[in-house]
Amino acid sequence: MFVSPFPFDTVLFDLDGTLVATDRYWPDAARAGTREVFRARGIHRPIPSTADWLKMVGLPMDEAFAVAFRDLDAGVRAELAEACAVKEKALLERGRAAIIDGAVEVLDTLKGQSVRLGVASNCGRDYLDEMMRGLGLDRWIDEARCLASPGIGSKADMIADLLHTFDSRSSVMVGDRRGDRDAAWANGLPHVHIPRGYGGLSETVEAEATLDGMDELLDVLEERGRVLARVTGVVGVAKTVAITGMPFSGRHLFAADLRRFLAAAASGASVSVFEAGEAMPQSGGVFRVHLLAQEDVLYRRAKGQGVGMAPVEALRLERLPAYQSAFPVPPEGAILVDNSNAVAPRYLGTA
Repeated sequence: MFVSPFPFDTVLFDLDGTLVATDRYWPDAARAGTREVFRARGIHRPIPSTADWLKMVGLPMDEAFAVAFRDLDAGVRAELAEACAVKEKALLERGRAAIIDGAVEVLDTLKGQSVRLGVASNCGRDYLDEMMRGLGLDRWIDEARCLASPGIGSKADMIADLLHTFDSRSSVMVGDRRGDRDAAWANGLPHVHIPRGYGGLSETVEAEATLDGMDELLDVLEERGRVLARVTGVVGVAKTVAITGMPFSGRHLFAADLRRFLAAAASGASVSVFEAGEAMPQSGGVFRVHLLAQEDVLYRRAKGQGVGMAPVEALRLERLPAYQSAFPVPPEGAILVDNSNAVAPRYLGTA
């Protein structure tokens, strides 16, 4: 019996607000640290509210404190950040940290499917170590990166490094802030957004999927698997599967994932990706899958998988026109898949 593999090789998570219930300790620690510094320095100004402290979650600490205390000089802000970190560490040592509801079940399931798991967090090394070992996340997480990791300057760098370490682009990023989405898209990855309100009610985030809670994650990620399983089921006795589609429509990743599904089904079919202008096999037994994607998504992926704007301009001026010349219409008889959303592609039927 055919058992579908999990549709992603790797899943990457933000830490605070995504896997860790930061609201259990950070506002209390931050208020205590701030009061301590204000008393010592004789500063008289309002202390940020709980909502304000939670808006900081997920941001680099220096950036968060620069926004919250823009009226204070950099030296005082650094002293405040240090005092708050000390208070936070004390609360963590007293057991105030907790894994967000539903996360354990998700992590257990993913680990059981041999999915490699990573963390990308705008935190420091000591905090990351406390979450990995003290909270026990290292039971599931294979690799974790933070702002103190070697060669890292941003969350986008962390994701790039994790993809390189895992040697796979069959991946999705899960987080609760716009910065998580930006870092995912900067690497050409899809993003699943699980808002917890830490960014404030004004933060709206466009993403491939937006969920109410971690308990919905697995079913949403399996949507890609359902499309791959459907394609696998209709391949039948074909010996070759030809993947065509626009540049950056996701052909190579779809082909790699389809190979895993076909191997699980013991079909014996080979999968090849064809570029614009390349001759496809014309003999019988060739099954064709043609991927579509919206142009704005193509440009975003081109930017995320390249350097600067050069790949985007090449796509606009050269690669899309070449594709449209070679394939003015989808190949007759091909299965059409709208892959604009890599988390939830749409099976469109036969051309």
